[in-house]
Amino acid sequence: MDRQMIEYLGKYSVAVVGSRMMLEILWRCGIGCIRYVSDFLTPLETLVDCTINPLEANQYDVVHPKSDGSCVISYLYPEDHRELRRILKGVDIIVAHKYIPEIARVAEEIGVPFVPDIVTTFLPDGIKFWELEYPKTERDPISYTITCGLQSMEIIKALAGYKPIIAPEAVLVDVRGGIRRICLKRTGTV
Repeated sequence: MDRQMIEYLGKYSVAVVGSRMMLEILWRCGIGCIRYVSDFLTPLETLVDCTINPLEANQYDVVHPKSDGSCVISYLYPEDHRELRRILKGVDIIVAHKYIPEIARVAEEIGVPFVPDIVTTFLPDGIKFWELEYPKTERDPISYTITCGLQSMEIIKALAGYKPIIAPEAVLVDVRGGIRRICLKRTGTV
């Protein structure tokens, strides 16, 4: 990626739900603002994650300035659907590794592309997340890391104007099955 493309990515905002690895990869790729939504921030997380100031653990809506051109805003996962919509409204794309069905609904409601914890993208005017049979995958550190890397590549492709992998097409990564391209099947109740 050249300097101009990196500066271009700095104009975008991405929401990441439940994956600090995705947050880190997207920040390192030059995304301008990342809204990170998670269950909690603990003092232990502040010890192992240098992006968190120890004084900010357990605070709501904390801003972590990463550089002059980017920021990470942390939110605790809200119980209220309207609050979740407020947090996610205005982003360019949402990636979720937790609360996937709920986040898919919010992405649909606010009209932004949605990336679940497999490598595929649901477009607001395309096939809906709940219209497809979602595959069960076993997570291990290696397949999770590869999945996050592939997802970040697809997110950058989408933001740069290239076509990402779009549902029902998907890529699954697991230690036993390797990396394989699949077509997600439609559910019986559409």
